[in-house]
Amino acid sequence: MKKIKSSIALKSISFVILMLIAFAGIVSITGYQVFSEEMYEEFATDAFKVARAAAHCVDADRMEAYKESGGNSEEYHQAWVRLDQLCNATESTFIYVIQPDLTDYGKIHFVFSTVKRNTEYSPYEVGYTRETTNDEYKKKYKALYTGEKEEELLLLNSRAYAQGLHHITAMVALKGAEQRTEAILCVQQQMDLLEPVRREYIKNIVAALLLVTLVAIVAEGLYLNRKLLLPVKQITGEASRFAQENVTAKEKLTSKIRTTDEIGQLAASIDQMEEQIVKYVDHLQKVTAERERIGAELHIASEIQENMLPRTFPPFPDRKEFSIYASMVPAKEVGGDFYDFFLIDEDHLALVIADVSGKGVPAALFMAKVKSLIDERCMMGDSPAAVMYHVNNQLCDGNKAEMFVTVWLAVLELSTGKGIAANAGHEHPVIHRAGGGFELAVYRHSLPLAAMEDVPYREHSFELGHGDSLFVYTDGVTEAMNSRDELFGTERMLEALNRNPSADPEALLQEVSAEIDKFVGNAPQFDDMTMLGLQYLGLGEKVQER
Repeated sequence: MKKIKSSIALKSISFVILMLIAFAGIVSITGYQVFSEEMYEEFATDAFKVARAAAHCVDADRMEAYKESGGNSEEYHQAWVRLDQLCNATESTFIYVIQPDLTDYGKIHFVFSTVKRNTEYSPYEVGYTRETTNDEYKKKYKALYTGEKEEELLLLNSRAYAQGLHHITAMVALKGAEQRTEAILCVQQQMDLLEPVRREYIKNIVAALLLVTLVAIVAEGLYLNRKLLLPVKQITGEASRFAQENVTAKEKLTSKIRTTDEIGQLAASIDQMEEQIVKYVDHLQKVTAERERIGAELHIASEIQENMLPRTFPPFPDRKEFSIYASMVPAKEVGGDFYDFFLIDEDHLALVIADVSGKGVPAALFMAKVKSLIDERCMMGDSPAAVMYHVNNQLCDGNKAEMFVTVWLAVLELSTGKGIAANAGHEHPVIHRAGGGFELAVYRHSLPLAAMEDVPYREHSFELGHGDSLFVYTDGVTEAMNSRDELFGTERMLEALNRNPSADPEALLQEVSAEIDKFVGNAPQFDDMTMLGLQYLGLGEKVQER
């Protein structure tokens, strides 16, 4: 008897029995919870569908008119009839529209109230006021009115039902034309049907699990010890050894376990896995070293690119005629955007902002070439149009990658505020006149550089007066996208600039960057974002651009 009790077969069978019983219990409990949650979600989804449909039955901008009518106007009656029909068609207990007291949300005022027919409930009259049910309602009312939430649900999971709460309430904010919450529409639905359906489901699943468990205990108990335990022990031992030593075994598992069933296949897979892991670890070490090398090189390339751009502000501390600031945020380690500004002589300041097609290292290399060529031609005294013409031809020569670059280039005479600009397919500049706001300076563009040889480039003259500002940027600013695939756009950019249009360039760029970050949120950045701002301080009068 003692030998039987200590046998591996009996222990294995006993273990399988316990495991199957435990499994059946876990599955039953899990099934109960999952089914309850799914049913609750279905109730909640249905309630919100009704609430959204009901929201179309009333006009959020007419709430005051509804209340003033005392429920006697034709407009009010038509809206009420639609809500009442929807309430009864969907078997909802209540559909009502309320306006909470916005001081502490402690009271609610009814605008509409409908109830399911043939129930013990009766609707509230328009204007009826009562205390808010509890603090949970207050929090949800406040979230809807402050814009924190568009929809709210009372009883967020089936645990509340288990506590004896037999209904759910779906709430949606009713917003007017100005997107301000004017009222809250609520749909209350009973959950009495959930319990009998849930009991029937659990009854069926428990019966099925008990039957399967009994069959499995008999079948597996007889087969387990002879075919599974010893091979599993060998496989487990080999897995433990390999985890410690990380070298393949001298004697393969397939030489010990010669079956062709799943255990034999598992043994063969373990042998194969050991060989593949050893090879993979060796390969991973090589790949990791290579990635570290590439990462280090990209970091160096990023630093080199940053060092190519003016980064010290103020760049000309002794020059009082202007204030300037610029920034560039690449989408990858290195980018294709760049900005530049430099004194051609004591009285002429060159301003450049550009956007190379493509991203990454190729765009960065092309950017370095473009920047160098533009600087060189500007220092030779060429006009912006002449600079564009010569640089374009140089870039077209040998441009097998067919890259191109949009450029805005201007030369500003510091003593007079007069400037000449050329635009090779770049974004429109933005100008602020002292005492006014920022506005786009719109005119026809020329072709981007490297697009076609011998292209003539137009020039545009402008003048800046004392306190006037200039803002230029790449399309990464206006095309910044949020998680809803909406673009930041020119209008939002102008709004950000005009919050404090007389601010210095650094403050202006920070304001725009903050608005972009707020708009984009956690959405990934796909394009470089580059901005340059200049405020002219050399003259005491404002002159309009022409």
